[in-house]
Amino acid sequence: MSPLSPWLRLTLLSTAKSDSIIEHHTVTCASSGDITVSLHNLHRHDITTPLIIFIPPFAHSGDEPGLRTPLPSCFQDYPVAAIHYRWPLGPPPEGDQWSIPLHWPTPLHDVNFGYSWIVDHLGSTSDPSIEPRHAYIYGSYLGAGLATALALTESRLPEPDQSIAIRGLIAHNGIYNWSMFLPDHPIHKLKDKPATRSKKAKGKAKAKLPNLLNILPPDNDAPSVPFEEEGVFAELKAMTPALFADPANLFDPFASACLFFHTPNLHVPDDFTTPLAAPVNAWTAAVDNLAKGTSTPGGSESSSSTEEPEPTANEILAKATARAKLLKPPRKGYLIFPPRKSPLRIPNCLFLYDTPHEYPEGRAHPVTSENNFRTQAVELMGLMMRSVDMYELVGQKMPGQEEDDEDDGFGRGGRGEEGGEEERERIIDRRVQSCQVEPPALEGEGEEGGRGLALDEKAEGVVAEWLRERIDEDFGGEFDEEEEE
Repeated sequence: MSPLSPWLRLTLLSTAKSDSIIEHHTVTCASSGDITVSLHNLHRHDITTPLIIFIPPFAHSGDEPGLRTPLPSCFQDYPVAAIHYRWPLGPPPEGDQWSIPLHWPTPLHDVNFGYSWIVDHLGSTSDPSIEPRHAYIYGSYLGAGLATALALTESRLPEPDQSIAIRGLIAHNGIYNWSMFLPDHPIHKLKDKPATRSKKAKGKAKAKLPNLLNILPPDNDAPSVPFEEEGVFAELKAMTPALFADPANLFDPFASACLFFHTPNLHVPDDFTTPLAAPVNAWTAAVDNLAKGTSTPGGSESSSSTEEPEPTANEILAKATARAKLLKPPRKGYLIFPPRKSPLRIPNCLFLYDTPHEYPEGRAHPVTSENNFRTQAVELMGLMMRSVDMYELVGQKMPGQEEDDEDDGFGRGGRGEEGGEEERERIIDRRVQSCQVEPPALEGEGEEGGRGLALDEKAEGVVAEWLRERIDEDFGGEFDEEEEE
């Protein structure tokens, strides 16, 4: 595994503290090697206690056990199962080679094998009289994307034959649309455009997603400098080729959770860094030269016999046509997720994201198109809230809604009454929540060089309170009462 950057090594080591008793179990991943599932505090709890499934921020190297990320302190009183997936941050050392490709989708398969092991060994199937064991998934950084994919595809209402029921997701500083790092993504075309919206558009957005407007960056005409957030976010972008190997992997919904909810609005490129416009311009120039009767951009013939033969006119035209088509990106189309008649449901979610680093005094804040942990979370939150509003709550009678409320034309009856609309907004806002937290201190700042990847005390308090509230709702207050006795 390639060496960790000073930023990541410092932040992982600075959080390596834990007083919990840990059991390590090896889980075989079919013919693709094995991973480790670590169990924390299982001896303190019975099978009825909700379980925390922890997806670490980064994969660890086998020869660096000290870099196994410890649990946030807000989980120390819960039984926790940590899935240690494999996902190197760079290519293998020179002269070495992995027997199994460890780039995407290997980490996805590792998490699925780990989750299956947890279901078989920590669930409630051994006692049919007990309801499915409730579980909450937590992940940060690379682990946040993996945790989100697991939660979206495993969260459903409890059923008698279930062993574990996923009841919530907590994600910190995740990348939920990796395709936004590609140069042809539409977000990059907004760099120098003002992020202004009409009052009518703002009103519609407020009616649909009132909570989302509270966390969107302010509208102004200032350019975004820098476009991508610095620090860990920029490092993740730089690691993208090593993490995914092929640009097509960025379009996997299990990697980019936003693509569960809409089709990608760009074509799959040939590589991670070259805009499609660059090769198109080259082929267009070649076509122009042919039309003028020249074979080179300068219009002169080369007499060297060692040069490669010139492509034929048909070859140039075919390639130019194919490339030109790519200049027109596909339109984004929304998808119904979860699918109709599916037992899946959008889980209760808490998205945590760092406050973008402050800019020098006098410089305007970045525009909406800036790409950082906040905009990544905002996009996914908006899609989840839209799904709950348009599909899950369709036809449900809200408190305060009259029986004769008329349909609004979208198959959603009863949206006109103020009481019913307020209840819908309350449900949506409670299902998908967010919290902006302080970013990690840079090296040399704060105690011991800063807290790094760990949540600060305030953020851990938010997570602990959110978790208590959700567990209290699921158990009708019984869990809290038992814990206090």
